[in-house]
Amino acid sequence: MFKKNLYLTINLSILVLIIGFLPLLDHEQQSKLLVEHGLFESLTVYLYFLCLILILITWSWEKILSKWYFSALIIIFALRELDYDKVYFTHGVLKSRQYFSDLVSFPELITSVFILLFIIVVLISIALKERKGFIKGIKSYEQPQLAIFTSIVLVAITKTIDGAERKFGIDLSDSIERLIMIIEEVGEMGIPIMFAIAITSSRERRI
Repeated sequence: MFKKNLYLTINLSILVLIIGFLPLLDHEQQSKLLVEHGLFESLTVYLYFLCLILILITWSWEKILSKWYFSALIIIFALRELDYDKVYFTHGVLKSRQYFSDLVSFPELITSVFILLFIIVVLISIALKERKGFIKGIKSYEQPQLAIFTSIVLVAITKTIDGAERKFGIDLSDSIERLIMIIEEVGEMGIPIMFAIAITSSRERRI
């Protein structure tokens, strides 16, 4: 299994090593790496664009068009990482307040609804068209499907721990809060890495 999924195993190991190494740095060095628009966030965005390039150079045009939702999902993730879902909106496209607040103008509300509907269409398209192949690939320990599954786990982990104090009403020590920040930033960087593994591993396969 490990030999069959060598790239996945190596990259997961690297991510774990990075998470283990960063706490050894002093707070100033960690802050420079973890700050918004810092090294890890910038790398994450560049990796999403790398995924789009990989799709262009490794997939046929027929496959790119038939699986348009993958490219769309990568673009959505990249824009989300750049905070485009918040910068141009009162509360944020992914926030429920955006759709019920009196502060949101009607044109902005309509724009938000269209963007949200597009995101939902992309997710539903992936679920409907790739479900069977995804489940089959997981059972067979295929690298593309395992990489996608890992990216889903990373999304769940990073979104759960993001703002953990506020979400769960708990007080965290500075060291734990910084460790959570490290896991979040490195985990978010791992998502496009998993996408890239899935893309390159599925050149001759159906994801």
